[in-house]
Amino acid sequence: MAFKLSFGLKNGVGIDIGSDSIKILRLSKSGHKYSVLDFDVIGLPAAAVSGGVINDKASVASYLKSSFSRLGIKEKNVVIAVPCKHVIIKTIEMPKMKENELDSSIYYEAQQYITYDINEVFYDYVVLGESQTEPNNNMIMIVAGKKDIINNQTELIQECGLNPFRVDVDCIAVENMFNFNYPEEFDELVSLVRVGASETNVHVIKKGFNLFRRDIPIGGVNITEEIAKKFQIDFNDAENIKTGGIGNRNINFQSNYAVYLNMIISRVTSEIQRTVDYFAANNDRQYPKRIYLTGGSSKLPGLSGDIEGKLNIPVEVINPFRGILFKDESADNRSHLFGVAVGLALRGLE
Repeated sequence: MAFKLSFGLKNGVGIDIGSDSIKILRLSKSGHKYSVLDFDVIGLPAAAVSGGVINDKASVASYLKSSFSRLGIKEKNVVIAVPCKHVIIKTIEMPKMKENELDSSIYYEAQQYITYDINEVFYDYVVLGESQTEPNNNMIMIVAGKKDIINNQTELIQECGLNPFRVDVDCIAVENMFNFNYPEEFDELVSLVRVGASETNVHVIKKGFNLFRRDIPIGGVNITEEIAKKFQIDFNDAENIKTGGIGNRNINFQSNYAVYLNMIISRVTSEIQRTVDYFAANNDRQYPKRIYLTGGSSKLPGLSGDIEGKLNIPVEVINPFRGILFKDESADNRSHLFGVAVGLALRGLE
């Protein structure tokens, strides 16, 4: 999108600002080897960030500055992401042409697909490669985001003394992270399901192309709120129970909770199934070979098993650091949180 520069960096820093936490990741590249230098997960106060919009810039900036200082990160160039729901992504075919001709042509093409006023958005494009059906055409991905949403994040980053030299989209960052870590799946039809704090994103990809995306308005925060309301406990207690802290509760509570959690999981699974079925119905009954989960609630007890059982498709939780050297074993139980951050940090190394 905007803020794109052409030079590469020795280290790449990705900052994923989510609804309930910030994930910071610094990677280094040496030859073909990638290594984690620093990482952090910072919990945020309720409503500090909602729907990708930073409401409490002072608090978020304070947390970011503190983390960079504590980790000793000196890099100023960082990569950030705006939520997929705030951007328009369209893949089109266009005749092959020179770069300067394409630049001017894209402006007119973009106006056909962007529902916002063209003057109210930042937009960019990527040449994905040659069309599989028409060798004289290229596949072009156009991405447009509203300026107010993008400025909301870039201004915060600048207030922290950092330079948002690239702005990505969270769903595209997840796809890039997956393609980097699972190259053996490049030729296969697979689905990526990111269970985030405020929504669940379902992607279907093949050969590096995104064939379909859908956002489901159910996420980890919604699930925690439902648990809190059902059992009349506060949000923090509900979050603790959801993430495995139920062992100190009585047997009756545990039994009732298990039943209720299964109902929630079943609802999430049904939406994922509906999405995959819709894709298959419109694509010659092709179903993904495998479903890969990522995001903060991807390890919700019973979720992967329920998806696998109802869709009859193998399910696996993505390891965002599969192709990256990471010596800190203490981060194993939090690695699923870094799907977006890994994709962003990799972009910083391009």
